[in-house]
Amino acid sequence: MHRVILPLMLLVAVACAPAEPKATTTGPDVEAIRTWLEQETAAVNAESTEAILAFYADDAVFSPPDAPPLDIDQLRSLYDILFTENTFQFTTEALDVVVSGDLAVLRASYDETVTPRGAGDSVHNSGSWLIVLRKQADGSWKLWRDMWSVIAPPSPPGT
Repeated sequence: MHRVILPLMLLVAVACAPAEPKATTTGPDVEAIRTWLEQETAAVNAESTEAILAFYADDAVFSPPDAPPLDIDQLRSLYDILFTENTFQFTTEALDVVVSGDLAVLRASYDETVTPRGAGDSVHNSGSWLIVLRKQADGSWKLWRDMWSVIAPPSPPGT
């Protein structure tokens, strides 16, 4: 009898285990994240630190290229300095969004022109952006991890 009960209990335990969330690239969460990107981009163009940080989780980590990661307080200071000293023209394009449970990965491209408010030339950058978002208790999505790369401009011929 014991030989039958143990396998039966294991079978019931496996059958009752919660299913792993399926990754999806369509649906309301994907659309919410695409809207999130549009709104976050608008906040950058509005040059508002607080508007931008509203899109970030309290424990967000921002990983710029060639620099140590920044937490939310360091990021607040960085944005305050950037917006005091520069104006921004920023565009983004969502390339793909994958949602699995309460986490999502957003891959995007960006294009930006940063112009000093005083003297100096504008700087143009474009690149790739990889963001991990986490779903909040209220159903909204917030940036949890952020990493991007800059695409170097092509070298002039003969160099």
